[in-house]
Amino acid sequence: MIKDKYVLFTRIPLIRNSEGRFFCDDLWAKDLILHLDYISRLMLCCPIIDSENISNLVCISDYRIEKIFPLKQDYGIVSVIQNLVPNFIGVIKACKEADICHSGGAGWAFPLSFYLLLLRPLLKFQWIIVIESSFWMLSENQKKTARNIIEHYSYTWILRLCLWWADARIFTQSFYKKYFIGNSNERTLVAPAIWVNESDILSLNDFNEKWLNTARKVPELIFPSRLIEDKGVFVLFQAIEHLKKQNCSVNITIMGDGALKEKCQIFCQQDFGSVKVQYRNPVNYGQDFFSVLREYDAVLVCNLKEEQPRIIFDAFSQGLPVIASDTSGILDIVNKKNSLIFQDGDSLSLAQKIQEIVEQLKILEQMGQEALKYIDGKNHHQMHIDRFNFLNSTLKIS
Repeated sequence: MIKDKYVLFTRIPLIRNSEGRFFCDDLWAKDLILHLDYISRLMLCCPIIDSENISNLVCISDYRIEKIFPLKQDYGIVSVIQNLVPNFIGVIKACKEADICHSGGAGWAFPLSFYLLLLRPLLKFQWIIVIESSFWMLSENQKKTARNIIEHYSYTWILRLCLWWADARIFTQSFYKKYFIGNSNERTLVAPAIWVNESDILSLNDFNEKWLNTARKVPELIFPSRLIEDKGVFVLFQAIEHLKKQNCSVNITIMGDGALKEKCQIFCQQDFGSVKVQYRNPVNYGQDFFSVLREYDAVLVCNLKEEQPRIIFDAFSQGLPVIASDTSGILDIVNKKNSLIFQDGDSLSLAQKIQEIVEQLKILEQMGQEALKYIDGKNHHQMHIDRFNFLNSTLKIS
């Protein structure tokens, strides 16, 4: 148990109602509970939004969180400028009380780690940085503009400085580690972010029963994703067009929400011949989501960015292989036995992998078994145990 005063800095907001109670989404609440398993004096420094709109949110006011340092939420460039100094003051207050500061490399308009970098030479605290996202990083297929070029290189430079100053560095994939600090293993942990509960993982008996009762001639594939361009939505659209021309018999479901939701719904209303495409509304993460996954044979992951999609572990937990792009975050956690890999951003390559599934339907069961084997011992709770063991051996903690 870490008994030091531990402040977690995040851009994830909390909602505060008129009674002064705090709420957040169920996934963040779930993660906070596991932090409390090994941190006795957890404090938060994050944006606070006053609202009565708390439907589908979890109240965390009864959690053992010692203190919350409020920040203002950034909405646009004007608010970023207005909030710059007030938020810096809020971060300073939190740092002055902290023995350990925990921050990340993501968050709009910029990571709170940038504030901590300015304070690092002036205040005494041990610093943990977790790099688990790279939305700012330019991809090979991305159109380059002055703004995203500046963003890419400025984030890279500043985050490298942050990581150099940090006492403990956690990366969710080996690419991030190599990109920022090279081959150094000093005070460093590479541990994928896994959100699956052990209790949610499909048993081998249930997996075998599913396939015993499945007599499909046409594979059922699902694309559960945030419906934005970076997730490869248009790559999937183009792949479906290729499959239509090949007269390929396959059923594909698009499920999710996001800026491209309406485009997906319109796309799914078209006739693609033997390729049946439908849109499905998203469901809550957890048992509802895993129940949906079990209706399918494989998961499509078309990411264009280097981030490591959580959906791969979700798919494996239900005995589903993935057909996924060859980005670094994906290649870090898959193998040839549990996945088919296509070239990032290449719709024809994706269509060819789907065609392989159609021609060898039996391979899905074999790959599903391998997916279940791979996920064994990997779950949300174990991820936190690994992090605690690393911190316990790296930091000076009481």
